[in-house]
Amino acid sequence: MNSMTLPDIRNRLLLTSYSIVFAFVLLLGSGCGALRRAEIRSVAGIFSGPSGSNVFVQDDDPELIRDALPFVLKTYEALLASDPKNRDLCLTTGDAFVKYASAFVHADAKRLEKVDFQRAQSLRRRAKKLYLRGRNYALAGLTLDYPDFEKKLREDPQQVLHALSDKDVPLLFWAAAGWAGAISTDVNNMSLVAELPVVEAMMCRSLELDEDFEGGAIHEFFITYEGSRSEAIGGSAERARDHFARVVQLTRGEKASPYVSLASSVAVRKQDYQMFKDLLQKALAIDPDAVPKWRLANILAQEKAQWLLDLSADLFLDYEEAEP
Repeated sequence: MNSMTLPDIRNRLLLTSYSIVFAFVLLLGSGCGALRRAEIRSVAGIFSGPSGSNVFVQDDDPELIRDALPFVLKTYEALLASDPKNRDLCLTTGDAFVKYASAFVHADAKRLEKVDFQRAQSLRRRAKKLYLRGRNYALAGLTLDYPDFEKKLREDPQQVLHALSDKDVPLLFWAAAGWAGAISTDVNNMSLVAELPVVEAMMCRSLELDEDFEGGAIHEFFITYEGSRSEAIGGSAERARDHFARVVQLTRGEKASPYVSLASSVAVRKQDYQMFKDLLQKALAIDPDAVPKWRLANILAQEKAQWLLDLSADLFLDYEEAEP
């Protein structure tokens, strides 16, 4: 029998406690008045504080996190329903929904497209709803400080975004990321795709205010955004490479996801198999344990890297010539 280390035990106990807290939080809707607002915020702090966050991002078991997150998401929503003006909780809830949609639901949809198209389409629809729910929670957090934020954003993005400061970047980024994620799940929805310029404006403003946010996450967005579109519709492989170079610099090359993003966008679009292979091998060579706060993200990125390598024959027309 495998022995468990103390960190393993601590992580699993804390994850179990989330389910207990969820059951406790349900009392908020029972009319019994079990928790006052100050106590609600104290419970919320368990989730949004460093210890609550670290137990997820530092874990080395993606399946454990996949199974735990639905409980956590509903707990966030229960807390937020009882304290809707809690800006930090709006951020934590929006962030979590977008990450869950991207890392698990949307990722599963992509991997199933070749083997179970109907299931993949169902997962895409679910991912879209989760992305939009996360976006809406983040927008609600911004609206607390900027009344009618979403309405003004749609009417004149530049004006409303100019009023924001660096403290608003987390909410702004996750609102934009959720919006972009939803668009990517339903590219034939023209009314949704038409909102992409608003998302771009939000990401550009986020980059201006804090380019180092979440280890260069905004630059990573632009790797895919610029690299997956042809020059004819405004994309730029050169700009994608610039964003890639900057995020690698910011993260000292210790995050796998930028390599995967450039490989799956620019390398595939340019049909450069050698570039694709080199980038993904660099992603796989990164030690997930080197930076604990990126451990889970690196493991997930490396799983995607290996999946893409296995899919090479479907992605490159000259694969057999390049890799006999």
